[in-house]
Amino acid sequence: MRLPVPPSEPARPGIILIQVDGLSRTQFEKAVREGRLPFLSSLVNRRHFTLTNFYSGVPSTTPAVQGEIFYGKKSVVPGFHFLDRETGRDFSMYDAESARIIEEEMASESEPLLEGGNGYSNVYRAGATKTRYCSQDLAPNEFFRGIKLWRWAVLLTLHLPRMLKICALAFIEFFLAVFDMVRGQFKGEDTIAELKFIPARIAVSMVVRELIRFRVQLDIEAGVRVIHANFLGYDEQSHRRGPGSGFAHRTLSGIDRAIRDFHYTASHSDIRDYELMIYSDHGQEHTIPFEIENGRPLIEAVEEAFSEGPLSGTEVTQRNVPILWENIVSGIRSSLGFNRHSEHWEQTKPDYDHQIFVAAMGPLGHIYLPGRLSDEDKIEYAKKLVCQAKIPLVMIRDSSGRVHAFKATDDCTLYSDKVYRVQSLTLPRDGEKVLGSDHPYITEVSEDLVGMFDCKYIGDFLISGWRPGHQPMTFPIENGAHAGPGSEETRGFLLIPDRLRHWHIHHFPQTKNYVRGEGIYEIVRHYLGRDGEERNEIVPERDDDMETTGIRVMTYNIHSCIGMDGKVRPERIARVINHCDADIIGVQEIDSHRERSGRQDQSQKIANHLRMNHVFKTMLEEKHDSREQYGIGVFSRYPFEVVKSDLLTPAGRGRLREARGAIWAKVDIGGPIAVNVINTHFGLARSDRFRQMSQLLSDEWIGDIPEDEPLILCGDFNTPGTSGVFRGLWPRLRDSQKLLSGHRIRPTFPVSVPLLRLDHIFISHHFTVEEIEIPNTPTANLASDHRAVCVRLTLKEPT
Repeated sequence: MRLPVPPSEPARPGIILIQVDGLSRTQFEKAVREGRLPFLSSLVNRRHFTLTNFYSGVPSTTPAVQGEIFYGKKSVVPGFHFLDRETGRDFSMYDAESARIIEEEMASESEPLLEGGNGYSNVYRAGATKTRYCSQDLAPNEFFRGIKLWRWAVLLTLHLPRMLKICALAFIEFFLAVFDMVRGQFKGEDTIAELKFIPARIAVSMVVRELIRFRVQLDIEAGVRVIHANFLGYDEQSHRRGPGSGFAHRTLSGIDRAIRDFHYTASHSDIRDYELMIYSDHGQEHTIPFEIENGRPLIEAVEEAFSEGPLSGTEVTQRNVPILWENIVSGIRSSLGFNRHSEHWEQTKPDYDHQIFVAAMGPLGHIYLPGRLSDEDKIEYAKKLVCQAKIPLVMIRDSSGRVHAFKATDDCTLYSDKVYRVQSLTLPRDGEKVLGSDHPYITEVSEDLVGMFDCKYIGDFLISGWRPGHQPMTFPIENGAHAGPGSEETRGFLLIPDRLRHWHIHHFPQTKNYVRGEGIYEIVRHYLGRDGEERNEIVPERDDDMETTGIRVMTYNIHSCIGMDGKVRPERIARVINHCDADIIGVQEIDSHRERSGRQDQSQKIANHLRMNHVFKTMLEEKHDSREQYGIGVFSRYPFEVVKSDLLTPAGRGRLREARGAIWAKVDIGGPIAVNVINTHFGLARSDRFRQMSQLLSDEWIGDIPEDEPLILCGDFNTPGTSGVFRGLWPRLRDSQKLLSGHRIRPTFPVSVPLLRLDHIFISHHFTVEEIEIPNTPTANLASDHRAVCVRLTLKEPT
């Protein structure tokens, strides 16, 4: 198929960005509760992902958010539909030419995020080498770009079962769509609109979803470094029936299965070490259409507001922008030479120099005037738009640069002498009054609304259906909408892996509670090594407000950093340690400069990633290459001194009777007395383990530690906690997994289905066990053949 397959590049990791269009944090959590997202829910529960808020910015539309994510530019467009006064061009961001023009403006100033990668179902190409189902792909000269019939024939042959599955799913989706259409009739939905939506539902919610799933998996197999895919199904169905409807939520199960397949394929890639980041670009509000609320279309209401004053007699015009499916059909028709609708629009194009133009797609819109007005006249018209036209929120910027917001009072009436009772507010100062006191992003939205007026495409009047305490309005006929400043439409979600979360928090401390598009832009660029800095995943210094009670002690057999997928990944081991935020770690089976693990100094590499002090003790020296070493180590966030590092027993005859040893360190945790930490790795033979324990208990090791000094013994003992090997420990040490009330003792080996508890942490009476964690994340289940054990301890006050 001529797909380039690069050699394995573990040092150049890849990233897969998945956008679930229009799914707010609230609706995401509802879908999790209802079992619509079982795979994503499992990854969150297993702490592979951290769930956080994604703030969309304003306008809360895909073109604006993707502009920020792909180019780092805020509010590059003022909505989905707007006017360019300079050229007279009417922009609709579904339109291929509109998307191209806006993207060229951004690309002239910023580096595109998807350069060298692939993108699917986006507004912009963002520098991608290959795109499909994006706005620009529907241009007449682009629709058949890259279509090779012979390649499709080969694909159909090689993947016939998958193609048959897509056909079967489309067939099932058709009957579900008809059933939902009938139900919609009983709820009073428009028959024609319901019929039009059936092909859109099948195409967008199922066929395109399955094609994206197929193409992204091919990209992962080919080692494409950066991939972005946008699933539109939920957003489209939410517009139709509302964001909380079962009609919309049913699409999420198919998206969840597609993400599951991406995760599985990425985790088994032999070419790249992939990470997934999953987010929604915005949410949706459950809205009531302006026309239904007020009994007349928006254009008639605007005409009445401008029927008097300096603009009386000026014609008001509005273009009805097609919905997504109608735009797709129009693009295909244009590609085939049937462009009657476009010709009709060009023939009837408004005269923007002499007409008032209304662009309102969703709950946010613009009114463009043919000339300039004084501040007094603009304010007067703004009040009329609120009181007469019944538009909930109207914003203008005066000649001094201040942004004013006008909203109705409880009794918005016309007094004598044409004085209107309207709340006149100033942004960002009065953000709480404009947005409502319970809005999660009052400061951010207020600043973004002011910032929108710096966009060259902004209208003279910015109108919005947002009204705190009441159901918001939208200007088209739709039950779910987004674009405005609402609390749901601006609050998406983000699932970010810990590998990326720590870097983000360290570099964006002001956004610990949410991430916005420019944050994703910077995170991904750094992860891909494109921000001019040396790419690193080093754990940041512990923040002052992080948990500092006690110390976290971990034991971890890292299997020479060779994961269950056969890949040698020291960085992955560091991520597992980092996930638990461990302070002191005893590690077993570390390679140093061994051929089998790529000649890496694994101890140093892990220490660099963790930003910790460390010590390594080799258990062998290969005769053919004295640099090849293998042994155990201790890593610590705190300073320490090594008291003893030596063998417990030498190597014996036979392949399995290798030398075994221990490291004894005194760790200064900042208290009045240092903590003794011993890390060890016992042998496989029972007799060897007894000899090794006897040596540990001797006066050369534990026997030399005063009983009033705290002691922690950890390691891989290759035997259960009930073994007689440990009998000599009990007067002095206790098994930490048995000390935490309510904790169920858990095995640690093998990692996939743990049956044996081989890894232990024993503590002296000086400590109290506060928490025990045995990571069960997808990363932890791949990184080694053992599971780690991490125990949070507090040091008791001396009696």
